[in-house]
Amino acid sequence: MAKNNQNTATRYFTQPNRDKLESVLFAGGIVGMIGFLVGWLTYYWWYSMIGCYIGGSCIIAYIFLTSKKVKDDGYDSHVREFLEKNSLEPKSIYKLKLFDCRRGYVKLGKDRKLRSSIYCISEFDFCRDTFTIKVKEIDFCATPEGAPQIAERSYTLPIGTKTAIEEVEIEAPEGKKKAHFLVLAPEEGATVRIPADPNSCDTDEIIEKIKRKR
Repeated sequence: MAKNNQNTATRYFTQPNRDKLESVLFAGGIVGMIGFLVGWLTYYWWYSMIGCYIGGSCIIAYIFLTSKKVKDDGYDSHVREFLEKNSLEPKSIYKLKLFDCRRGYVKLGKDRKLRSSIYCISEFDFCRDTFTIKVKEIDFCATPEGAPQIAERSYTLPIGTKTAIEEVEIEAPEGKKKAHFLVLAPEEGATVRIPADPNSCDTDEIIEKIKRKR
């Protein structure tokens, strides 16, 4: 991938938060342009030029700041592009695709959604008495340059394994928000935690498949 694409994730999570400055510049641009129009229409030429100078300066500064900024949808597009180019989209009917906000860089976007530098893809394959979970974790900030690295692991558990949805409070630089995980606690072996959306039909269907005894 090109170097500028490799740096997208790193820049998204490490760029300084200048939301207040951007808001001030945007408001200054609007006020300045209004002042320019009022001064122009009322023949106060001096005031119109002052308004034009202030408004134009604010707009130019705002464009300069935001043009270098990686926005929420820019990071989302970067993730989708990486999955498509590397054929990582899950093929299983039963799957979960979410950011693992317990680890890596975490950010609370303007849309109030949590995003992490670690993206988790979990595929479930069900047999008569057991089911297998294949988990791919993509770390988009594994290196300072943002070159993604992929780790894979799998679990085979019995049908009827105890399940629960765990709620965890995640603290991001922009604020706190709840994240959820599907917790699988077999009678033997370690507990497995996978990022999950409790409001998703996919999560409900997977839990029902796990609970079903034959």
